[in-house]
Amino acid sequence: MKNRLVVILFAFSLFFVIPRAFKLQVLEWHNHRVYVESLRTRLINVPAPRGTIFSSDMVPLAWDREVYVLDPWENNMEVIEKSGVLSKEEMRKLLSGEKVVLDRNRAEFLERLGVRVTVDYERNYAGLAPHVLGYVNIDREGMGGVERFYNDHLKGKEGVKMVFIEPTGKVTAEVLKAPPQTGRDLVLTIDSRLQRKAEEILKTEKKAGVIILSNIKTGEILAMASYPDFNPQDFSRGFSRRDWNRINNDPRSVLLNRAISSIYLPGSSIKVFWALVALLSGYNPKEIRYCSGVFHLKNSRGEVVATYKDWDIAGHGSVDLREALRVSCNVYFYQLGLSLGISRMSDMARAFKIFDRTGIDLPGERAGYLGNPSWKVERMREPWFPGDTVQVSIGQGYIGVTPIGMLRLISLVANKGVFFKPRVVKMIGRTEMAPKVETKVEIDDEIWNFLIKAMEDVTSFPGSADSGPGTAYSAFRGFKYSVAGKTGTAETGRGEPHSWFVGFAPVNDPEVGIVVIFEHGGFGSGVAAHTARKMLEEYFRLKESASGTP
Repeated sequence: MKNRLVVILFAFSLFFVIPRAFKLQVLEWHNHRVYVESLRTRLINVPAPRGTIFSSDMVPLAWDREVYVLDPWENNMEVIEKSGVLSKEEMRKLLSGEKVVLDRNRAEFLERLGVRVTVDYERNYAGLAPHVLGYVNIDREGMGGVERFYNDHLKGKEGVKMVFIEPTGKVTAEVLKAPPQTGRDLVLTIDSRLQRKAEEILKTEKKAGVIILSNIKTGEILAMASYPDFNPQDFSRGFSRRDWNRINNDPRSVLLNRAISSIYLPGSSIKVFWALVALLSGYNPKEIRYCSGVFHLKNSRGEVVATYKDWDIAGHGSVDLREALRVSCNVYFYQLGLSLGISRMSDMARAFKIFDRTGIDLPGERAGYLGNPSWKVERMREPWFPGDTVQVSIGQGYIGVTPIGMLRLISLVANKGVFFKPRVVKMIGRTEMAPKVETKVEIDDEIWNFLIKAMEDVTSFPGSADSGPGTAYSAFRGFKYSVAGKTGTAETGRGEPHSWFVGFAPVNDPEVGIVVIFEHGGFGSGVAAHTARKMLEEYFRLKESASGTP
């Protein structure tokens, strides 16, 4: 009886199933085949968030934020246009094949209409260190600074998904084939507090310039500010051609990282190196030369062929090498340069790589240069004159340096012959970058100690009846820590001269190096030296605060 009931139920079900199957597979097979074939499949890349860039004190400087995006290839344009949600410009971009970024409210509204909205990422910036960070283009590729130099680490790896799309544009299903891999985070050597201080000073002065602060024992750049600057956020969604031309052709060169890409006359800041060359050449630092305020260059017959002035037209009187550095006596260095000769000066510059690139981990670094007889013949088709050597000896004429190049010089003095390769990245993911010696020279400590003492005089010697004060004494008077430094005033032939200060502190155990330049800022003893003091005050204040020192 039970078996009979099962057979009856089975037969009854077949009565309904067979006709239905016949209808679907025989009578309507063509319609269903057309539907199945109408479904399209596409492989779509799934964006990967870029790694976050942190300052050394773990302040996020660049990070990715989720945004809502309309993809023109995944939607029915008619539905979107009728919704009235998009502006005419947004609709134009969508119809031309570009993605459109939406806020959350508009995204949710369109989704209720059956429109597909996907999640993408937009780069965000904290507004600090734009030249160090760089920026990303509309394709989220690094186009400057750390974003470009470390792009392969930051960008991660896109995922892949397969989507099934009806003729109407509606996505009926999707399958994630490979998930995206987030890019690696970076921790910079830049301290956000020091960086902010440097940028505030530059913007207050409203002069193009550079401030670099470095841990000279490791090569880590603690602050690198270049002014004028730009807002990297402007680049994340792309520019119109008009906006790009406006920024790219800005006469102030806002995209230029002056710290590594601008070449300047060093002025008297380079005298530290010529003093080193003299000492290595066996020059007696106690030899006295007289400065009357002018120097007459004579030919072999004793005839005056040119006259060069000192910055102090009254002259410095009888000075030795240490005093000449302290008061920045030009007349002394005119004579010293002629005694050394340009060939010796050029050879020593190459040996110490003073004008070479430092190899900092940023794109766009340029090398400085020092002219010599063959260089001048090749470029200008004329010989090298003694007057050229006179000019180079005080950082004028055929000589050019970058601010990061001057960091090499003062670091070599502070570390007594050792220069660590400068870098702005401290960690990649969880891997910490180790310091790397870029230059190492073996020289008697007596020479280094002489230079360090002379540079300390620049900031600490108050003057006497027989000699003037150090050129940066007024800027550093009463400063709590000892500073070794050198001012520089570089005449450009137009407007005020460039104002330089280079140095390091503390003198007995150097740990921080500083380079400051203001274009057309006047004397180096002015704005550059006073800015250096402000930056060093901030550095030591933060250090004392971290250690609990009152």
